[in-house]
Parts: sequence; structure tokens; C-alpha cells
Amino acid sequence: MPRISLRHFVLAGLSAVALQAGAAASETATLSVTIKNVATDKTLKLPDGSTTAAPIAPGAYAIVAEGVQPFERDKPAGSGGLESLAEDGNAEAFIAHLQGIKGVREAGMFVPGQAFEVTARPGERLVFATMFVQSNDLFLAPDPRGIALFDAAKKPASGDETAAVQLWDAGTEKNEAPGIGPDQAPRQKMANSGPDEHGVVRPVHDGFAYPAVADVVNVTVKAE
Repeated sequence: MPRISLRHFVLAGLSAVALQAGAAASETATLSVTIKNVATDKTLKLPDGSTTAAPIAPGAYAIVAEGVQPFERDKPAGSGGLESLAEDGNAEAFIAHLQGIKGVREAGMFVPGQAFEVTARPGERLVFATMFVQSNDLFLAPDPRGIALFDAAKKPASGDETAAVQLWDAGTEKNEAPGIGPDQAPRQKMANSGPDEHGVVRPVHDGFAYPAVADVVNVTVKAE
């Protein structure tokens, strides 16, 4: 029987580790994401019958494990930065909050219309949020669970994901008619200046008229 040296055991172990690492790497996909404002100067209809643009602000994104949620429906926005994102278009505090959540592998800021790359593994999802600027505290985001980046066969997602996006109310500031409110970001005297609402995060339902989500934003994910 041939003698097997310790060196052979070590080399065999290293080979097994390398194979496992290679398999894990092969499951990691690089994806290009674009979150683009597609509104025109006729998208938002004002109470007097005129129209105006419906811009979105630079927002926050993250790649998260299954079950990780950046906010909770029907719960207060809390102190994690969602308020400043939704009221003032300032995503920095929300990004810092995301980076501190267990199960978030990467998080950062995106600029509307500029593609950004993410890496993801099967089971991970894309979450993001961006302010609907002509409002007091509304933001555009997918369901809190996020957008699946792989299908059941572990194939990376690639296509238009706009249908997954909703217009949300952060519940932190009382709503005014979109596009004309004096406490809304384009017209307020200073950040965080409107009256508190003490509400909860929910899909917007305040009696005012808003454009369809697809008339404001387009979201695409493309496997590289």
C-alpha cells in the first residue's frame, strides 16, 4: 500500500477549499442597475390645471439577504434616516443605517439615470428608496422585501423591474398637494420644516392625485 504523506493531505485540503471557493464565485453575478427619472414637465398635474416636472432625488440602495427589510409597512419610519430621505432627499443617514443591518452585504448611493454595478448571490435581493421630490415625505421603493435578483433556477435577473416599485408615504410630515406645498423640498425655507404627522410608512393614500409610477421612474437590471 503506498504511503500518503502529510504533504498530500495538505494539498488535497487546499484543492477542496479552492474548488468550494470557485463554486461560490461562479454563483456570484455582477449586475448593472439603472434607476431613471422619466418624468417630463407635463407629468405632474397641479390643482390649477397646469403641469410640472416630477423629479426624484439621489437615493439609497442595498443588496440584502432574503428576509432583510429596509423599512416596515404600517410601522413608524423610525430614526434610521428614512425621514430625511423622504422629506429632504438626503440619503446619507439612510445609507449609514443600511450598512449597519445584519444581512446587508453592500449599500450606497445612486444618482438617477446613472447605471451602477452590484454583485449578488442567489437568494439576495435589491432594495432602494428615492424621494418623490414634489412632496412632503413620499418616496419610491419596491416592497420592503426588495426585488429578487435570481430566478428559481439561480439565473440572474435581467430586464425591466419598474412594476415592482410603489409610491410610499413615510408618515413623518403632513401631506400637501403635490407640486405646490410650501413645506415641500423645492419650496421649503429649510430642511425638516413641515408639521409632524406621527404616522406610519404605507403606500400613499391621501386624496391627492399622483402620476403613475411608470411615468416617473424606470428601473432596469441587467446581468453583465
